[in-house]
Amino acid sequence: MNEENQINEQEQIKKLLEQNLKLTGEIYAMTKKMKSYLAFQRLVSLFYLVLIIAPIILSIIYLPPLLSGLFDQYKQALDIQGGSSSAIQELLKGGAGGFDINAIKDSVK
Repeated sequence: MNEENQINEQEQIKKLLEQNLKLTGEIYAMTKKMKSYLAFQRLVSLFYLVLIIAPIILSIIYLPPLLSGLFDQYKQALDIQGGSSSAIQELLKGGAGGFDINAIKDSVK
C-alpha cells in the first residue's frame, strides 16, 4: 500500500507540474500581450501629446507676426494713429461733434 501511495503521489505531482507549466505558459502569453499593448499605448499617448503641443508651439512662433500685420491693417483702415485723435478715440473719450452725455442726462431729469 505504501508503494501504491508513493506512485499515486508521484502521478499527482506530475499532473500538478504539468498543469503549473501550462498555466505559466498562458500567463507568459498574456504578459507578453500586455507588454506590447502598453508599448502601443505609450506611442499613442506620445502622438496625442505631440498633436496638442505642436499647434501651441507653432502658434506661439508664427501667430504674433501675423497678428501684428493684421492689427496694422486695421489701424490703417480705421485711420488710427499713435498720436492723432480719430473719431473712434473721441467717442471713447466721451463724445465727438458736440455730443455731451452729461447734457443729455440733465435734460432728461
